[in-house]
Amino acid sequence: MKFKNVDINGLAEFLTTEKLVKKQSRMRTKFLKLLNEAINEIESFRKEMLEKYSKKDDDGNALIENNSYVLEDAETFNKEYVELMNEDFIIDETESKREMLQNIKRILENTDTEFDGVKAFQYDTWCEAFENLKYEEK
Repeated sequence: MKFKNVDINGLAEFLTTEKLVKKQSRMRTKFLKLLNEAINEIESFRKEMLEKYSKKDDDGNALIENNSYVLEDAETFNKEYVELMNEDFIIDETESKREMLQNIKRILENTDTEFDGVKAFQYDTWCEAFENLKYEEK
C-alpha cells in the first residue's frame, strides 16, 4: 500500500476524530502508530533541512525569530521539502497487518463524515490506496 508523505497527516487527523468502538478502535490505534512513526520521521527531516538552510548566528546556531527559522536559502529548502512530501510512504501488506488494514478500509468506506474542497480530494486519495489492497476479504 502506498501513500505520498503529504497524505499521511490528513489521514491521521481524520482517523483520530472518528468515533469508533471495540476492534475498529484498536485497529485504528495500531494504524495510527504506523502513521505517527512516519510523521515523526518527516518532521525530523524537515528540522534537519531547516537547520541546514537557515541563517546562522556567530556561534553557528540557526537563527530563529518569532518562533520561525530565518532561512538563508528558502528556495532550496522549499524545493527539498516538496520532494520530501512527494516521496512514497509504503506499508507492507503482510499477513500480520491484514486485519488492521482491512478494518481501516471499512472505516473509510463507512464513515458518515462529510468532505468538501481539499478534504474531499484527500479522502479520495486515501480510499484509492485502500481499494488497491491485495488481500482478499475473509
